[in-house]
Amino acid sequence: MRLVLFDIDGTLLREGLAPKLAFARALRETYDTAGPLGAFKFAGMTDPECVVGIMRLAGLPEDVIHERVDECLRRYVEHLAVEMRNHDGARLFPGVRELLEQLSRRDDVLVGLLTGNISRGAQLKLGRFRLESYFRFGAFGDDHHDRRVLAKIALTKAESLLGRPIAGEETTVVGDTPRDVWCARAIGARAVIVATGQVSRDEILASEPDALLESFEDHGAALSALLP
Repeated sequence: MRLVLFDIDGTLLREGLAPKLAFARALRETYDTAGPLGAFKFAGMTDPECVVGIMRLAGLPEDVIHERVDECLRRYVEHLAVEMRNHDGARLFPGVRELLEQLSRRDDVLVGLLTGNISRGAQLKLGRFRLESYFRFGAFGDDHHDRRVLAKIALTKAESLLGRPIAGEETTVVGDTPRDVWCARAIGARAVIVATGQVSRDEILASEPDALLESFEDHGAALSALLP
């Protein structure tokens, strides 16, 4: 059995303006400022890390930031649902649906999510493209703010589904940033990066992934990378 854990943003799809607009509204309502949101780099960060990081840059006290994170994220997903209807800039990356179809037909592969999105945000983003059914379970930003801990949580959830322990060596983490590589290394998993996100190729290569794909369009190459 091979466990394959997918990131969402920059890996499977690009959501467009909606998440940043929703974040901006939620931050203003919760903290009275959106801080330097426009300059903040979201790639590879969990949603809680984004809230904390932006508000730190805005100069807010740590206790104020942390005591309101959950409230901010609750407002964020409420606004995200609205902004997704108002802005249609999202797109599913080429080859994604076909790759997920192929993986879902295999009885030797368990497909899950390992994403910094909180669960409701992930549900909204996947639901736009009807992708939810391809994923048996997920580890999300509201499970933990640290992506490396999320990797361990994902293994625990997979073990519950399979009814047996699963090792990092049986796992492939799929993402688009160096943080996905670090996340994989935290559990001894294989790291496969797809260059469809917003991180430069040089940055990705410097993180030393086990495989780098240009996209998922070549399903043979993608399957070889995911299922060594």
